[in-house]
Amino acid sequence: MFKDFFYFSKRERQGIVILAVLIVGVLVGKWFFSVPRSEALEETQAIEVLDNQGNATGNYVPLPQNAPKHNGTGAPLRSPSSHTPVQTRTFYAHDRDTIMRPTPHINVPKAEKFAKGETLELNAADTLELKKIPGVGSSFAKRIVAYRNMLGGYHRVEQLQEVYGMYVELFEQLSPYIKVDDASITRIEVNKAGIDKLRNHPYLNFYQAKAIIETRKKRGKLQGIEDLQLLEEFTADDWLRITPYLDFQ
Repeated sequence: MFKDFFYFSKRERQGIVILAVLIVGVLVGKWFFSVPRSEALEETQAIEVLDNQGNATGNYVPLPQNAPKHNGTGAPLRSPSSHTPVQTRTFYAHDRDTIMRPTPHINVPKAEKFAKGETLELNAADTLELKKIPGVGSSFAKRIVAYRNMLGGYHRVEQLQEVYGMYVELFEQLSPYIKVDDASITRIEVNKAGIDKLRNHPYLNFYQAKAIIETRKKRGKLQGIEDLQLLEEFTADDWLRITPYLDFQ
């Protein structure tokens, strides 16, 4: 039984012999070409580098014998004997009188503010003029102008309460410095404006704009606000707000 188990054909015996020869060759080659560990350690010992006065400037670690002779860019690596200068960091000492010191804080003059009794026309003022009002900074000045452009101009001082972020105390503080000339208001031509023009006004929504367009189609040219006051899409307060911005010419 065991004889049959260890029986190999001629081809199998040849394969085993070849495999054994390869294994022995690899082991012999590894032993013959390997560098002894003691020698490798000696080659990686650091060598102290001295300057012209004999002072130590750093340590140099030589490359092993099997290290590549070129760096990653293709340039040859140099040994210390090639007199390559040692790369070191340079620190510059500053004289006490030449050290840059921070400049002292400069007090920037505050923006000029209106005196009590001075007023500003709201529809003609720009952001710089609005910031002269006590309590109004850059943010609120920009918001006031932006909402004015959306409306087409202010017709009452109280409309400033609709500006985003406006609070009661600030409105009471700035209202004495403001006057309004509603003659400069830009009005919407009711008989010509499209639905987009109407709905973009802060006082009109899509359904109200659509109701105006439908009424205009049914009745023809609208003569005045009385032609629209019966529309169910509007309340009395809605008509009161929007009327100054409508032109029926």
